[in-house]
Amino acid sequence: AAAFARGIYSNQSIQKLQFDFPDTGTALPKVLSCRDNSKLTDLHLNGQIGGEVARSLALALGELSLKVFILAVRLLSEDDFDEIIEALMSLTQLERLHLCDSEMFRRRCEKLGDVLVRWRPLNLRWLRLSWNDIDDESFRCLIPGISKCCNLSWLGLEGNVSITSAGLRSFFEEAVIRNLNGLSLNNIEYITDGLDHLAWGLPNFHAFRYLGLEDTNIDDQELQRLSTGIATCLCNLTELDLSYNQSLTANGLRSLSNILQSEGCCLQILRLEGIQIGNDEASALANALLGNKSLEKLVVNEMTSSGWTTFEKLLCDTSSINNTHRSNHTLNQIECRRGIALNVYRYLQMNRFKEHVGTTKILMHHPVFDMKPFFHWKLKFLPEIFDWFHKALSILVVEKSRDWDVCTLPFAPLIFEVLASSQLESVNPITQASDMILPRLLSSVYQFVRAMPSLVIDGYCSQDLTRGSRKRKHIIEQNGEIKGRGRACSF
Repeated sequence: AAAFARGIYSNQSIQKLQFDFPDTGTALPKVLSCRDNSKLTDLHLNGQIGGEVARSLALALGELSLKVFILAVRLLSEDDFDEIIEALMSLTQLERLHLCDSEMFRRRCEKLGDVLVRWRPLNLRWLRLSWNDIDDESFRCLIPGISKCCNLSWLGLEGNVSITSAGLRSFFEEAVIRNLNGLSLNNIEYITDGLDHLAWGLPNFHAFRYLGLEDTNIDDQELQRLSTGIATCLCNLTELDLSYNQSLTANGLRSLSNILQSEGCCLQILRLEGIQIGNDEASALANALLGNKSLEKLVVNEMTSSGWTTFEKLLCDTSSINNTHRSNHTLNQIECRRGIALNVYRYLQMNRFKEHVGTTKILMHHPVFDMKPFFHWKLKFLPEIFDWFHKALSILVVEKSRDWDVCTLPFAPLIFEVLASSQLESVNPITQASDMILPRLLSSVYQFVRAMPSLVIDGYCSQDLTRGSRKRKHIIEQNGEIKGRGRACSF
């Protein structure tokens, strides 16, 4: 330990130090006694430390320029804890503060809250107070200090199982943290009665993006209340973690449609690890995601083969062109420990390129387009058909380049592979794309011609007559000019 301390002492370029020790240790005091640790920005202390180490730490903090300080130690005396917390005020550049496993009962929470009020750390972004046995009364002592962290963006309260709905309600009523965008309440079992207050309080945090509710014993009824509240308050939530709430069933997951199908939904990541996803649960999720245009990532443990079939239909419903167009074109990543079905994986890859993906899926699965629903527009709809196919062709066509290898969409080769009837690999991709588009275009136009031949013939005849009258008028005008020139010459 002494040799190690001397080596660390003599090295002035170290930026991060992490000590994991089961006892008081001898190296840390000697390392921290170095007064020229100007490059040290991250300090992690885990385990159990004695009074000598705690006092050395308190003295050293005043000389360091830390940006990250993690203190996860037990059996600190009250005096040692107070010294360390007071020394935090000298860390003006601190961005992340983690105090874990420190048995922060009311007195210690009062001390930390008082220091935060006097300190007012402008650079503090992350504050994590996990597994500290904090209860409601202790939490209330922290709220004024937390509110003084004006740039705080993340607050972690994981594992403080004594915090209940009462403490949560106090936080949302009293705390003023405008930049808070993440709140982790993982492994807190008695906050379920406070979910109404949670949903009600979210709009007070305008930058709020992440909510962690992992392993909080939420059941179907409580999730329904939460999802209704989130959908009603129209918050900017982008990530929701409901993992390991094993009481959730299809009924609870069905209520997520309140969020996912609400106007202005911003949710991008949904975590459901440790929740059994059977056939009914997969169907409930798929129905909730139908029409959603925000969720991009879903995390689950496993899914049945029937569940994958349901998700395949969600991503590309081939029963009709309209249903294909209305399929989900946003979800592009599913994390599953047991693997993903091949067809689902392929559609997820396609969804990564959001532009024109609906058109691409239609071209993949519908060789013939049924034009009957558009017949009531008569021939006025034909220009729209030509315009749509022209855009579809531009999607598939390879951009003009010397080597013909630059595609407008990265998954164009996949479309060629699926749709191209020709197996000639030497054929130019533009020719392949034309061979895919033109038969569909001709088929669509033919359906109109066959359904309303009289309109087509009348249109052609009137166009022919118009051309004839124009030609006749042009000839008369030319004859008039010739006669006029003849008279001028005679004169």
